[in-house]
Amino acid sequence: MLKSERLEQIQTMLEEYGKVEVSSLCRIFDVTEMTIRRDLNELEKRKVAIRSHGGAILPPEKILGERPYNSRISSHLKEKEAIAQAALPLLEDGSKYFFDSSTSVYALARLINNTQNFLVVTDTISTALELNSRKNLEVICLGGELQKNTNSCTGVFAEQMLKNMFFDYAFIGLYGVSEDGILYTTSTMEYSLKRLILDHSKKTIVLIDSSKLGPPSFLQIGTISEIDTIITDSNIPQSFVNFCRNAGTNLIIADVI
Repeated sequence: MLKSERLEQIQTMLEEYGKVEVSSLCRIFDVTEMTIRRDLNELEKRKVAIRSHGGAILPPEKILGERPYNSRISSHLKEKEAIAQAALPLLEDGSKYFFDSSTSVYALARLINNTQNFLVVTDTISTALELNSRKNLEVICLGGELQKNTNSCTGVFAEQMLKNMFFDYAFIGLYGVSEDGILYTTSTMEYSLKRLILDHSKKTIVLIDSSKLGPPSFLQIGTISEIDTIITDSNIPQSFVNFCRNAGTNLIIADVI
């Protein structure tokens, strides 16, 4: 991979997640720490990153000026579309679903046809509007404080609604998962909602592309033992495939063309 291509991908990850870590970037791009540090220094010179301990963060003015949800939708698009296609056969008429605010789950919502008939609860306006265009779906959107970077509703009102609901299946995305099966996030708002979803769903299906595999960051939501199925793409390392199999977690791998 050319340096320019690597810098472009690192910048995309910064815009999507708000931060990157040297150790994770070394694994993703298979280069040395010195190479990644030089890359981050270059991005800092371009004023698209601020160096931090162990990595870099997005400048505050970029966080305020960008619309991260739109950026996230286009990031790793082929992987997300392949994952969504692999998830589609798991939808059953007559069931009750929760669709979270992740862009991988939004990609799944876009694939649902007009003949399917089930109930969906979501915390995300973008996903709710997409689903509501299907004439046979019953769609419930959680209330609460609307987040500008995800178009999702959070806070005590959203959590109170969730406490009174139970689902057959939940389709969720994650900020990341570690190679030893820790599910994590960087958002305290997301933590509370994800925990409620895990606790109130008979089965939980995680849609996550291979770029999300990395060391734990800040908040542990749960472990892979709480997940029934993980759907990821064919770029996932064999070590993680082996871990899922040993843990008894169903793993579906979508081929990325």
